[in-house]
Amino acid sequence: MIVLNRESIIEGLIEIRKEEDLENSIIVNNIKSIIDLNDISNLDKLKLINNELGKILFDETI
Repeated sequence: MIVLNRESIIEGLIEIRKEEDLENSIIVNNIKSIIDLNDISNLDKLKLINNELGKILFDETI
């Protein structure tokens, strides 16, 4: 049985926020890694960065 009270709702929101922060930090680290790549062109880097940014935008629209 699910108990909906103020504490459980707040705990749930905090957990969701932690998951979002973790996902966003992974995406930021991926972008940093892409920028540091030396063996691909800037255009390819831009495509990869756009792909990572799309993950953030896609997650926020759900």
